[in-house]
Amino acid sequence: MPYSKLWKVVYFLYPPVLRVLEKVKVHNLRQDYYLGQLSTNYKIEELSSYLQSQGFEPAILAWKDPDELVSMRKVDQGIYQYHLRVYSDGEVRGHYEYSSEGNPWGHIFEKCFEARKEFFESLLEGKLQ
Repeated sequence: MPYSKLWKVVYFLYPPVLRVLEKVKVHNLRQDYYLGQLSTNYKIEELSSYLQSQGFEPAILAWKDPDELVSMRKVDQGIYQYHLRVYSDGEVRGHYEYSSEGNPWGHIFEKCFEARKEFFESLLEGKLQ
Protein backbone atom coordinates (compact mmCIF):
# COMPACT_ATOMS: atom_id res chain seq x y z
CA MET A 1 0.00 0.00 0.00
CA PRO A 2 1.51 3.39 -0.95
CA TYR A 3 2.38 5.77 1.87
CA SER A 4 -0.38 8.27 1.03
CA LYS A 5 -3.07 5.59 1.15
CA LEU A 6 -1.72 4.35 4.46
CA TRP A 7 -2.01 7.84 5.96
CA LYS A 8 -5.59 8.14 4.70
CA VAL A 9 -6.38 5.00 6.69
CA VAL A 10 -4.54 6.35 9.76
CA TYR A 11 -6.42 9.65 9.52
CA PHE A 12 -9.69 7.70 9.36
CA LEU A 13 -9.02 5.17 12.15
CA TYR A 14 -6.77 6.91 14.68
CA PRO A 15 -8.94 9.87 15.80
CA PRO A 16 -11.82 7.63 17.01
CA VAL A 17 -9.27 5.59 19.00
CA LEU A 18 -8.02 8.79 20.64
CA ARG A 19 -11.60 9.82 21.53
CA VAL A 20 -12.20 6.46 23.25
CA LEU A 21 -8.92 6.75 25.19
CA GLU A 22 -9.92 10.27 26.28
CA LYS A 23 -13.30 9.00 27.50
CA VAL A 24 -11.59 6.40 29.71
CA LYS A 25 -9.27 9.15 31.02
CA VAL A 26 -6.01 7.96 29.46
CA HIS A 27 -5.58 11.64 28.57
CA ASN A 28 -7.44 14.21 30.65
CA LEU A 29 -5.17 17.20 31.11
CA ARG A 30 -4.03 20.28 29.26
CA GLN A 31 -0.73 20.05 27.43
CA ASP A 32 2.29 21.93 28.77
CA TYR A 33 3.57 25.36 27.77
CA TYR A 34 1.11 28.05 28.75
CA LEU A 35 1.39 31.09 26.47
CA GLY A 36 -1.26 33.40 27.92
CA GLN A 37 -4.91 34.37 27.67
CA LEU A 38 -6.56 35.38 24.43
CA SER A 39 -7.21 39.12 24.44
CA THR A 40 -10.82 39.90 25.36
CA ASN A 41 -11.29 41.91 22.16
CA TYR A 42 -10.05 39.03 19.97
CA LYS A 43 -12.42 36.18 19.13
CA ILE A 44 -11.40 32.53 18.90
CA GLU A 45 -12.79 32.38 15.35
CA GLU A 46 -10.55 35.31 14.38
CA LEU A 47 -7.55 33.50 15.83
CA SER A 48 -8.38 30.34 13.86
CA SER A 49 -8.60 32.32 10.63
CA TYR A 50 -5.36 34.12 11.40
CA LEU A 51 -3.58 30.83 12.14
CA GLN A 52 -4.78 29.39 8.83
CA SER A 53 -3.39 32.45 7.05
CA GLN A 54 -0.05 31.67 8.72
CA GLY A 55 0.03 28.08 7.42
CA PHE A 56 -1.69 26.28 10.30
CA GLU A 57 -4.23 23.50 9.78
CA PRO A 58 -6.47 21.49 12.12
CA ALA A 59 -4.47 18.99 14.20
CA ILE A 60 -6.47 15.85 13.48
CA LEU A 61 -4.08 13.26 14.94
CA ALA A 62 -3.94 14.82 18.40
CA TRP A 63 -5.34 14.41 21.88
CA LYS A 64 -8.29 16.65 22.62
CA ASP A 65 -7.55 18.36 25.91
CA PRO A 66 -10.41 19.08 28.34
CA ASP A 67 -12.24 22.30 27.34
CA GLU A 68 -10.20 22.60 24.12
CA LEU A 69 -11.89 24.57 21.35
CA VAL A 70 -9.04 24.96 18.83
CA SER A 71 -6.19 22.58 18.01
CA MET A 72 -4.06 23.62 15.04
CA ARG A 73 -0.62 22.77 13.77
CA LYS A 74 1.95 24.08 11.35
CA VAL A 75 4.26 21.46 9.89
CA ASP A 76 7.94 22.41 9.94
CA GLN A 77 10.50 20.74 7.66
CA GLY A 78 8.09 17.84 7.08
CA ILE A 79 9.20 16.23 10.34
CA TYR A 80 8.15 18.60 13.13
CA GLN A 81 5.13 20.73 13.92
CA TYR A 82 4.15 23.77 15.94
CA HIS A 83 0.96 22.84 17.80
CA LEU A 84 -1.31 25.51 19.28
CA ARG A 85 -4.43 25.00 21.41
CA VAL A 86 -7.07 27.43 22.66
CA TYR A 87 -9.46 26.57 25.49
CA SER A 88 -12.97 27.69 26.43
CA ASP A 89 -11.59 30.00 29.14
CA GLY A 90 -9.37 31.79 26.58
CA GLU A 91 -6.16 30.09 27.68
CA VAL A 92 -3.63 29.49 24.89
CA ARG A 93 -0.95 26.81 24.97
CA GLY A 94 1.55 25.73 22.36
CA HIS A 95 4.52 23.47 21.79
CA TYR A 96 6.91 22.15 19.16
CA GLU A 97 7.09 18.41 18.54
CA TYR A 98 7.54 15.67 15.97
CA SER A 99 4.65 15.55 13.54
CA SER A 100 2.65 12.34 13.36
CA GLU A 101 3.69 11.81 9.74
CA GLY A 102 7.33 12.85 10.19
CA ASN A 103 8.11 10.59 13.13
CA PRO A 104 5.07 8.63 14.38
CA TRP A 105 6.82 6.97 17.35
CA GLY A 106 8.61 10.16 18.31
CA HIS A 107 5.26 11.95 18.22
CA ILE A 108 3.40 9.38 20.30
CA PHE A 109 6.14 9.13 22.92
CA GLU A 110 6.91 12.88 22.92
CA LYS A 111 10.59 12.42 22.08
CA CYS A 112 10.68 16.08 21.07
CA PHE A 113 8.37 18.34 23.08
CA GLU A 114 9.61 21.92 23.40
CA ALA A 115 8.21 25.33 24.34
CA ARG A 116 9.57 27.38 21.38
CA LYS A 117 8.13 30.40 23.20
CA GLU A 118 9.79 32.97 20.92
CA PHE A 119 8.02 31.55 17.86
CA PHE A 120 4.61 31.60 19.55
CA GLU A 121 5.13 35.07 21.08
CA SER A 122 5.96 36.46 17.65
CA LEU A 123 3.03 34.63 16.06
CA LEU A 124 0.55 35.82 18.71
CA GLU A 125 1.84 39.36 19.18
CA GLY A 126 -1.10 41.62 20.07
CA LYS A 127 -3.51 38.72 20.41
CA LEU A 128 -2.83 37.78 24.04
CA GLN A 129 -3.44 39.70 27.26
